[in-house]
Amino acid sequence: MEKLIEFRNTNFAYNNTNAFVDFNMEILEEDIVTLVGPTGSGKTTLLKMLCKRLPNDSLYYKGINIKNHDVKELQKEIIVIFDMPLTCETVSLELKKYIEKIGLSEGEIDLRINRISKFFEIENLLETKNAELNKSQKNLIKVLRFLIVEPKFLAIDNMLLGLYKSDLERFFDYIKKNKITLLNVTTDLNQAIYGNKLYVLENFVLILEGSTNSVLKTDTLLKRLGFRLPLPVELSIELGHYDLLRKLYTDTEKLVKTIWK
Repeated sequence: MEKLIEFRNTNFAYNNTNAFVDFNMEILEEDIVTLVGPTGSGKTTLLKMLCKRLPNDSLYYKGINIKNHDVKELQKEIIVIFDMPLTCETVSLELKKYIEKIGLSEGEIDLRINRISKFFEIENLLETKNAELNKSQKNLIKVLRFLIVEPKFLAIDNMLLGLYKSDLERFFDYIKKNKITLLNVTTDLNQAIYGNKLYVLENFVLILEGSTNSVLKTDTLLKRLGFRLPLPVELSIELGHYDLLRKLYTDTEKLVKTIWK
């Protein structure tokens, strides 16, 4: 796969202690990257650079410096989602709010709303008032109103925590089926099992990066940073210490079946 997003020798400082110094990070096409790190490690700062809320002349998209890309095209291909309130009256109007900005016809807009609402099984919510949604439903709509743009690259700032498990699984299924490259910034290490890469940020330094399973095996470091391992991963590691397992499992059902063989 080709490199899609690259931070090349990035330098950015809030002050003397909170700073990226010659920072490098790359994300390949169709990667699903989970980015974790303690509070204040620089995760949200990276996302703000991606959407130009903070300056960065060393960010590359498809091998070309992002400042040399057409702005309107970037708005279609790169989406960064922060937690912003729902502002329209109904779900359908909320889903239309951002997609209308990319210049699609009414027919195409309706087609996309129909397609995404069927996939996430929210057809019965389309005419529901946003004020009547529960917290989990609101979080889902906050994500779908941008996902409906069908970006090439999507980055999310801790927006999946409040989703029902069924919606969370549908989200990652949608990402994979539509070949969307994802950077999922989260405080929940359990979400890493849905991705293929895991990056760990500490004090504005990328201290770990690699396949999800290889990074999860560094359990001592992750625990030092305050993260709880996904239960099947922790059990796999513990059983491995007693030479009862030689494989890391991220799926509880598969782990149980293996133990009881």
